[in-house]
Amino acid sequence: MKISISSAIPKWLRVGIFMGSVLLFGIGFAEAQTSTAIPPKKLTAGILWKQILAHHLTYIQQGHHGPVIYDFQDPNCPYCHVMYEHEAPLIKAGKLTVRYVPVAFLTPQSPAEAAAWLQSPHPLKALEHFESVVKIAIRSGSYHLLPKSTPNAKTTKELKQNLAMMGALGFEGTPAILYRAKNGQIGRIPGMISENQLSKLLPHLQ
Repeated sequence: MKISISSAIPKWLRVGIFMGSVLLFGIGFAEAQTSTAIPPKKLTAGILWKQILAHHLTYIQQGHHGPVIYDFQDPNCPYCHVMYEHEAPLIKAGKLTVRYVPVAFLTPQSPAEAAAWLQSPHPLKALEHFESVVKIAIRSGSYHLLPKSTPNAKTTKELKQNLAMMGALGFEGTPAILYRAKNGQIGRIPGMISENQLSKLLPHLQ
């Protein structure tokens, strides 16, 4: 699947993100390099992590301890739900904080399901409830049982912007994980990894 970069992401950001391959723990990663596209300042990893992502992504945070990672998820991605299960014990143990970034492109139902998270008075509880029932729905084919809401204009804009950012960061599918290493570099994990692989990565994250 090819994701087009929409106008929701500023041109200078699209120009400023470049990916280079690195290898860590046998997992393929990519590093967001700096850019001179924003005079007079560079688009550094620090600016991307602390300012761009914070202001151009809509996310649901789970956890308040340990390093922060961003996890792009589509409600209809089965591997996303497995990744959620891999992250949950580390979050519960206070070793990890995950910012779940909803996107909605896999099925026609994805926008309404993502809207059920974002438009809830308690988005985290809505996400947790969804994760508690989605596996049964996938196995039985009873997708009509999954919570849905009609996306309003604000949610539609947020989902489009999240998807555009996902594409700008070099991801083409979900789950898609973005992290910042202790050396300041930003890396990405395109796809699902095991809980053990994630645990091994944690000591190397900011």
